[in-house]
Amino acid sequence: MSEIRPEPLPELLERLCAAPEALLALAIPRCPACELLPATLAAVARSRPRLAVGIAVLATPADWSARERLLWPRGIRVSRASVPALTILRGGQAVARRDGSAPARDLDRWLEEFLGPADVPIVEQVTAEERAALARTGARRAQHHVVRGGGGAPVEPPGL
Repeated sequence: MSEIRPEPLPELLERLCAAPEALLALAIPRCPACELLPATLAAVARSRPRLAVGIAVLATPADWSARERLLWPRGIRVSRASVPALTILRGGQAVARRDGSAPARDLDRWLEEFLGPADVPIVEQVTAEERAALARTGARRAQHHVVRGGGGAPVEPPGL
C-alpha cells in the first residue's frame, strides 16, 4: 500500500478488525498534524506490509456520535483534543493508544514495542513524503501556531 487515504469509519473498522494486527488513525478536518498523517502512515505501511493501516476523519456530528457504537466497545476513546489519535488493534481490540503523531521513524519505534521490529526499518527521521506534506501544510501549521498563542514561526520537526 503506497498511499493512505481517509476512509469512512464503519468500513475502515471492518477492514482493520478483520486483520490480525492493525493501526487505526483518527483525525479531524483542518488539523495540521492530521494532514501529515497520510504521508507518515504510508511509510509505516511500507515498512510493515503485514500490518493493516488506515485513517478515518471525524468530520460530522454523526461521525462523533458513532464513537459510542463503533469505537468504545473496542477500547478506543477519542476526543477532539486527543487527535490525531493512533490505536494498535489486535483481533479488533485496542492494545495500545497514542495521542498525537510523530515522524514515521518515531511511530515505528512505538509500534515496535507492541508488534516487534518492522520488516523494512524506516531509517530517515523525516521521510521525503513527510517533508513534502510539511511543505504543503506550512501555511496552515503557521496559522494554527499563531492562533494557539505561539510566537514567531512554528518549529520544524527534528531531522529537517
